[in-house]
Amino acid sequence: MTIKTVTFSVNNKLSIAENIIEYVQSHEDKFSHALFTKHDQQDLRYQFATASLNVDMVEIAQDSNSGVITVSYGIHFFWPCNNQDEIDNYKEKLNFVVREEKVMIELVEHEPWIVL
Repeated sequence: MTIKTVTFSVNNKLSIAENIIEYVQSHEDKFSHALFTKHDQQDLRYQFATASLNVDMVEIAQDSNSGVITVSYGIHFFWPCNNQDEIDNYKEKLNFVVREEKVMIELVEHEPWIVL
């Protein structure tokens, strides 16, 4: 397990929550890999479902310098035996801190697991 950080500058015309929602949803590529690692079975039938990342909630601590982002996303699976697609939806909580006009979001990258 590895901790990665995604950092971006705050747009002072928006609230912290609005900044986070806009950034996360428009930069899915920066989050999809880390979120997918939790489900990665080294099986090419599984993929992160493109355009599935949504911010459901931003909870900000009373000091306004930290909080938790609840995101939802889909994992796409292809069943070759019957030629069907399936997307399962998941939720994840991401911690963030705000320092010096920047938001830093913490991502956990998991090691791949293999089903025997």
